[in-house]
Amino acid sequence: MSLIVDDSCPVINLTYYWIHQRHAWKARHQPSIPPERWEGDAIQLKKIPPTIPADFAWEWAEWCWENGVKGKFSLIPYPAGIGRVDEGFPDVPTHEYQAWLRIYRELIWPSFDLTPEMLTHTAVVDLDTFSLTEAWEQVEWVDPPVDNRLTDYIITAMEMLDNVGIPCEGVTSPGAFGKRQEAAYAKAVLTASQHVNNNPRPFYFLWLTHEELPGVPIWYPEKEKGVAIASIVGCAGDWFGGWTGYDLGDADRFITEDLQGGRLPPILEKKLPCVLVGHWPGFYFNGEKSGFDVLKTVKARLDAYDPDGTRTLWMKNSEIGHYWMARELTDIAVSEREPSYPPDKGGRGVTQQIHLSTQFPTANFTLTIGAPIRHIQVNGWDLREVHSRRDFQRDTFLVEGKQTFVAFDLEVGDTELVLIVA
Repeated sequence: MSLIVDDSCPVINLTYYWIHQRHAWKARHQPSIPPERWEGDAIQLKKIPPTIPADFAWEWAEWCWENGVKGKFSLIPYPAGIGRVDEGFPDVPTHEYQAWLRIYRELIWPSFDLTPEMLTHTAVVDLDTFSLTEAWEQVEWVDPPVDNRLTDYIITAMEMLDNVGIPCEGVTSPGAFGKRQEAAYAKAVLTASQHVNNNPRPFYFLWLTHEELPGVPIWYPEKEKGVAIASIVGCAGDWFGGWTGYDLGDADRFITEDLQGGRLPPILEKKLPCVLVGHWPGFYFNGEKSGFDVLKTVKARLDAYDPDGTRTLWMKNSEIGHYWMARELTDIAVSEREPSYPPDKGGRGVTQQIHLSTQFPTANFTLTIGAPIRHIQVNGWDLREVHSRRDFQRDTFLVEGKQTFVAFDLEVGDTELVLIVA
């Protein structure tokens, strides 16, 4: 499980400025063409506040921490061109700006990856002058230039977060940014991540599907170097409060009260990454917090669906990416060897050895072994046997019938598992 929160930034309510700027652009370039639904409703602007207070961010982040919700939270570096995150925002009290940065670092970051959602989420920035152009990040740059301009753009976004002490684990696409040039986009993110943060295993969020089963596509893997980038695919949203902040969502679209309907149960039954998508203005819902209430309802239903915590595990986007890299890019070999344990350790059983080699570390790497196992060592350390899925966690193993499940942190290099088969 993971929760993606888009359109978030310190202080600024992006929806307010996005609709205002888009409609001004329409007046300049398409005065005879009425705005489409995706361009927002100017009539609603009078009920949309231009800022979202730090107090709400504190309340929201504290609730997520207390309820174990993890995921990805955007930090747009130059929201709508109003101000830079590493310089502050005009007409915003310094204490409010500083409170927001503190919340990002201390409350949100422990549970959520923080990513740029490129630079403005409105107009494309001219990097030479840092002025806004007439092109839009999620319109013209759906098909962005595939030369160094794309990479430099992403580098700039990452550097602005790094300037306030946040080395991001990946990026978020503003709208469909990069969608028609995904291969070049993925490569640009990977290059930027290595350049700015020395991170060879980042992720990006671009796709949301409501029809297909989600996966985690891996791009540009270099097995020997431990380099790759993961595409995190959302499977449910935007059903909290909408990006507009005035279109209320519905918890039933995620999971119904009887826990049988909605988008989530079929994904969870297939044990696939279940990534929910929402937008920060929608959670705030113009001060009414209605989208936040939808999130609370969804989480309560998920808890009822999985009361003992054996069917769901909340993770950051980066953790999902790292796990799937390890899953696809780790070499595994199985062999038998002479018993080496004393009788009290099961030395009279068949001893098997599993060798893993990887440059892609991950927490809680799990294996299923098609036999009941009496004893397991990982790199010479005995694992503890548990007897229920509720207790199954890292450095334990669980026998169920003719299968054994084992979990441990997978480190870079070689890992040796020695098993005594019952």
